[in-house]
Amino acid sequence: MFTLSLDTPAVGAARLRLTGHLDDAAARDVLHAAADVVRCGCSRLVVDLKGLDSFDHDAAYCVTGCCRLSRFLTEGVSVVGGSAAGDALAETAGVVPHTAGAHRPGALAGTVVSCPAC
Repeated sequence: MFTLSLDTPAVGAARLRLTGHLDDAAARDVLHAAADVVRCGCSRLVVDLKGLDSFDHDAAYCVTGCCRLSRFLTEGVSVVGGSAAGDALAETAGVVPHTAGAHRPGALAGTVVSCPAC
């Protein structure tokens, strides 16, 4: 079972928390929610993968898609791992999960995640 929740950890920021099993249908829901965050004018998106138990490898596109939205958010996108499945999903999507104090040389202003699709 998959659950997607949205909260606001800071002013102008939105956090999508993914829990359970991520499949293709759930991945589409994540992308729709991320697009809504951009349309609502948030400046930052956090994709929290800590609650994931498992995922279908073909659903990893949702993480890449969320990262691509960083060009529309002034403070960028953070992908937060923290579970075995969450870290594996980030790796499958080709992104580096955010860790406190990490900075990626050559990153676009405001982004804290590398995305090979951008």
